[in-house]
Amino acid sequence: MNQVLFICTGNFYRSRYAEMLFNHTTKDYMLTWTSFSRGFQNSDREYPISKHTMKGLTAKGIYPNQVRYPIKLTPSDLALAHRIIIMDEKEHRSMLNSEFSEWSDYVEYWNIQDIDFESPTTALSQLDKKIDLLIGSLETESNQYFWNNNHLKVS
Repeated sequence: MNQVLFICTGNFYRSRYAEMLFNHTTKDYMLTWTSFSRGFQNSDREYPISKHTMKGLTAKGIYPNQVRYPIKLTPSDLALAHRIIIMDEKEHRSMLNSEFSEWSDYVEYWNIQDIDFESPTTALSQLDKKIDLLIGSLETESNQYFWNNNHLKVS
């Protein structure tokens, strides 16, 4: 199964929202993609996930059964991913380069800023749009692959 890796600073807010929204939405499209998320830093948070993430998900009718605590990014996480999406270039490029510089050519940045710089309403709305575009592009890629490999050849 193909995997998308979403990365932010603490794996508490933006990357978790992206992961859960992506996984919920792709079920309807029967895509062979799933996602997981990680953070550049260890988290010492009292709660496993941001209240803004939960509020955004429940507003969409997504009610996670089990919510895990944040997980710090490892090299094996990067190796497992087919697409690597980092939440904000300005905030995270230096983190990537200091710990995982060999991966810098294999990531894409979405420029969704953290809560100190962008309201949760704005950030989550931007993530909604980015996830929709990502799923649309993966669906198109999947359909093209299916068509290219399964079409009838007429002689």
